[in-house]
Amino acid sequence: MSAKLRVSLLFITCVVSGCAVVSEEACHAGLWYERGLQDGARGRTQSLVYEIARECQNYGVHADSEAWLRGHEEGVERFCTAENGFYQGRRGHQYAGVCIGPTADLFLDNYQRGLAEYRVEQRHRKLHWRRDALVRELHLVHRALDRADSDRQRRALYFQRSRLSWALRSLDMELHRYGLFGPGDVTPGFYPPVFFSSGLFYW
Repeated sequence: MSAKLRVSLLFITCVVSGCAVVSEEACHAGLWYERGLQDGARGRTQSLVYEIARECQNYGVHADSEAWLRGHEEGVERFCTAENGFYQGRRGHQYAGVCIGPTADLFLDNYQRGLAEYRVEQRHRKLHWRRDALVRELHLVHRALDRADSDRQRRALYFQRSRLSWALRSLDMELHRYGLFGPGDVTPGFYPPVFFSSGLFYW
């Protein structure tokens, strides 16, 4: 088996197992430098080598920690770039603080910028989910009003419709802060005049 294929198999095993612990197959495969390179490039900390060594010992395999650490150091250099910092933050990935030296601040600044955008996007998505739920609930109330056969029932439904309409109106106002194009078009505190005549209020 070629070294390239063995590295690929190690990567697949890591993905399937979630990389929480090293598998028995990976322990027997060796490739400690390559594994350290991959772990470093994923931003995993040096403390992982102790977990790997302990796990492999259970399988009767001695892990080459020095080779893993050499690979890890090179992998961390690949991880700690400004571009990757933004990439990691933009996807909401956790950062374990592996970057050191001049690259650390640059990575962290871009990571925080990406993370801020990620959180705005998640908030925008949750607002949309909430809005969809309110619209469905309001639709059910309208249908129930059509079938109501007593004043008491209608009054309760009118109250529920008013509550849902107010919640939906407030939600639309918050959603409008993101502009017409989603989180990338956020304009805090700005509501154009057309908004108030755009049919976004529900009574």
